[in-house]
Amino acid sequence: MSDSSGTAPITVAIADDQHLVRDGIASVLALYEDLEVVGTAARGSEAIALARERHPQVFLMDIRMPGMDGLTAAETILSENLAGQVIILTTFDDEEYVIRAIRLGASGYLLKDLPPEELYQAILAVRRGVFWSSREVMGKVGLILSPPQSSPAAPPPELERLSLRERQVLRLIGRGATNGEIARELSLTEGTVKNYVSALLDTLGFRDRVQAALFAARHLEDDPDRTITRRS
Repeated sequence: MSDSSGTAPITVAIADDQHLVRDGIASVLALYEDLEVVGTAARGSEAIALARERHPQVFLMDIRMPGMDGLTAAETILSENLAGQVIILTTFDDEEYVIRAIRLGASGYLLKDLPPEELYQAILAVRRGVFWSSREVMGKVGLILSPPQSSPAAPPPELERLSLRERQVLRLIGRGATNGEIARELSLTEGTVKNYVSALLDTLGFRDRVQAALFAARHLEDDPDRTITRRS
């Protein structure tokens, strides 16, 4: 189904306690020539062992599994650099799970009712350094991290160091947009967007796009510049 570019496929591991789900995900991913499933696990402890053995580039991780849960396993895998990225793939969008997943360094949070093509696109996106989640999940993150206010709060001082264009780019990052989507929204080249992203990460002192997305979700939804519309 995907175009073959002649490069090595992205290696993917899957952890889910339901055998049918594991096999189903693996079968879907097998349809894409640029993906290769290198192993599956049914428990968190098995996921860690699999990551140590195969070092997948992307690990698709369920949350609720017997024994060690998927978030604990993901935290170990990421802290020990046993996989490139971890995407949480679950049926649960509980606020506690979403926040914990992002804070431990997950590169995506997906619900299992997504179409196969979106899962494929999410895997490609996280390999490019893009945090990927449904709009519902990202909106939940922004709502959780934004404390209720009786009156408008002053913008954090960090925002004052950004140009208007950098703020526009940052807001779209907070909504889960890719560099390509940001480029189309703002009528820029993708290369220019990459430069803006690098500059704003450096200015704000963030290590990656996930931190920028969280910051944007918390501080930019009420920003006075409303020229950008969220993608549908």
